Amino acid sequence: MMEGFADIEGPVSVGQLWLMILLAILCTAAAVLIVRFLWKRRKKTASQQALAAVRSPLEIALGRLEQLKSSGETLEADPYTVEVSDIVRDYLESCLNVPAKEQTSEEFLLSLQAMGELPPVLKEHMPEFLNQCDWVKFARQSLGIEQRHNLLKTAETVVDVTDTHLREQQSENLASLTEAS
Repeated sequence: MMEGFADIEGPVSVGQLWLMILLAILCTAAAVLIVRFLWKRRKKTASQQALAAVRSPLEIALGRLEQLKSSGETLEADPYTVEVSDIVRDYLESCLNVPAKEQTSEEFLLSLQAMGELPPVLKEHMPEFLNQCDWVKFARQSLGIEQRHNLLKTAETVVDVTDTHLREQQSENLASLTEAS
């Protein structure tokens, strides 16, 4: 025997070799399936995020209002009014470029009035809507089922009618630009 070298071992059983090859193939297949699953999942998540990014402020607001409608009865009055107020403020902030969430109700109403031509629904409903939300948030007033329903209905009306008004305004502006050309 030469020093430093191991003796040659006898022949390897073919049964063991096939078992090792089969095990290697199974491990490779499992790894491929896992990578494929993760790839598809990542691709699906990316497409869902892209779809969410395309949603309009109207779709986002109406979706949040619908979610609040389904879970609103289980919420306490304060979180409920905060959420319904935030939905309307977020919507108006994104459509009118008013810093709605950073302002008190009074400041927000003054900002809306300073904007000029606004949908009449904002002038009609926003002061009372914000006032009722503030009463619940700051004066700890209770909020019954009918009052919750009315707040939600007012929020839906404000969002829907404002969106319609803004679309009509855009159409009019586009028509006047087309006529001027």
